[in-house]
Amino acid sequence: MNSISKSQGLRPNGEMSMIGYAIAAILFVGLLPLLPVFVVYYVVDKITGGGRESDY
Repeated sequence: MNSISKSQGLRPNGEMSMIGYAIAAILFVGLLPLLPVFVVYYVVDKITGGGRESDY
């Protein structure tokens, strides 16, 4: 007698998809207030040369 069942194949799981979308939305909303900080850092980094000196 086989104790291993046959594979049912890959199929979408709606409940897990909704949980994934909810986690992504929470992360997006949570990190959204940090966006201006990253933008200011990026602009200052580009203006000041990023602390890197050119060898040529």
